Amino acid sequence: MVDLNKALSYEKYMESATKEHLEIYDKTFISDKNIVKLKKLDEPIKVIAFSEGYCPDCNVSLPMLKRFQETNSNVEIYIFKRVGNEKFLEENLGEARIPTFMFFDKDMKALGVYVEFPKELKERIISEKIDEKKKLIGDYRQGKYNLLIEEEFLDIIFSNR
Repeated sequence: MVDLNKALSYEKYMESATKEHLEIYDKTFISDKNIVKLKKLDEPIKVIAFSEGYCPDCNVSLPMLKRFQETNSNVEIYIFKRVGNEKFLEENLGEARIPTFMFFDKDMKALGVYVEFPKELKERIISEKIDEKKKLIGDYRQGKYNLLIEEEFLDIIFSNR
């Protein structure tokens, strides 16, 4: 396991953010129905995030995770750079893709993992021809699939409840 004491907070991670990163965060919101559900979380959830500022997919999903934390302080975020942690990711997940979010309950029991894209979108991307793949990924990076991200996060968080 990684040492959570060596993790970056979201604020520290964002110190090197570009104007574009901040604009993405400003445009990221949780739907009203999912805010209600998230507020019901009554125990801490630890999310170990592997991310890099240069990754456009990280720049879509990490702000959503931060919005979760802002909505419910039981969501604890621990951010690590992918660089230097590839071996850990490969040994534990079989790949070192980013973003990777590992969700744990208060006792550090694994709840689930989010890797790169929401599963539903990933399945669509895999099944499409190259032009449609590019369009789907472009739409994702524009925030058009944020609802899928938030719903997958919630599915993982509430998986054992």
